Amino acid sequence: MPKPGKLGEQSDRRVALVTGGARGIGLEIVRRLLVDGYRVAFVATKADHLERALNLLGFSEEQLYAERIDVTRHNDVQVFVDRIRERWGEIDILVNNAGISPKRVDQNAPWLSQTSLDEWARVIDVNLTGPFILIRLLAPAMIAKGNGRIINVGSLAGRAMPMVAGPHYAASKAGMVGLTRAAARDLAPYGVTVNCIAPGRILSDLTGSPEAAVNRTALSRIPVGRFGTAEEVAHVVSFLASPMAGFITGATIDITGGEFAA
Repeated sequence: MPKPGKLGEQSDRRVALVTGGARGIGLEIVRRLLVDGYRVAFVATKADHLERALNLLGFSEEQLYAERIDVTRHNDVQVFVDRIRERWGEIDILVNNAGISPKRVDQNAPWLSQTSLDEWARVIDVNLTGPFILIRLLAPAMIAKGNGRIINVGSLAGRAMPMVAGPHYAASKAGMVGLTRAAARDLAPYGVTVNCIAPGRILSDLTGSPEAAVNRTALSRIPVGRFGTAEEVAHVVSFLASPMAGFITGATIDITGGEFAA
């Protein structure tokens, strides 16, 4: 892992907000941005996950802040954003990472027959409406400053036929690509970039052991012959958040080991 630079060396004390930052890919994104010198705020839905992440990261309150927030609750999100602004000023970087993916109950039955309307609505709310809420809340200040970075975390499941994920998850992640393009078009004239990343099979505490049957099957479809890491995903986010990525907007970057192209 790179050594932390002096605060402001790369980030000029800029502020990042990461949703779903307590576990898996989100936690590594938070870690990477902290190492880059950003002040980082993140949200999670479970208090124990949040507390564990803060302990693992080990940064001071001067650089790291977190709360338990449901990204679909507009008023709660607004209050959280206001608290970040009071603490550090305007938010320069938004990483929409929060997402849920319910598991199939009966492996032998079609997904569609097992997906209730309530479950469908909840997945769309968290995975797609939540990012829309945050983009709407943060974009005006980014426009006023003439600078900003919005990075949406999609999935291979939204780009190709999903092998494991359900229809609600695939639809929400495909929608993330569309939301990215629409927001990029609107915000590009103001110096605000909006991009999407689409990870494939990334090993973390959320995906389980490499020896699990589902992971062994997934490995057979990956041309580079290995799984991705959360750190590799975080490095892409770090680049997209940086000044070097100012001419990239509306893009979806696949992090799949070649699986999407195969």
